[in-house]
Amino acid sequence: MSFSALTHSTRALQVHVLPREMLGVSTFGIAMALLKLLPVQVVDRILLAAARLALGDTGKLGLRRPKTGPIELKNLTGRTPVLDVGTLAHIKTGKIKVSSVLVATG
Repeated sequence: MSFSALTHSTRALQVHVLPREMLGVSTFGIAMALLKLLPVQVVDRILLAAARLALGDTGKLGLRRPKTGPIELKNLTGRTPVLDVGTLAHIKTGKIKVSSVLVATG
């Protein structure tokens, strides 16, 4: 007997998705090393360029990035970038569907 489940990912907020590793080294480790040498805004630009090369345009998958860079956003709000461990591959193949969520506040 086979059971099928529909898997969905909802996004209520914009999110930075970064590769778990870049050139075999932890993305977090690279970011921390770069922060010792460069300003946050420069490190953010490097991380985002590397993420786009490694992961492609996540906006085309329904995952929009915030305007603020990943490290600066973490410093300002505490929101941590998501490290991709295979979810994007499932989104690309359709195993996971991304849908928008409207959240009412008030």
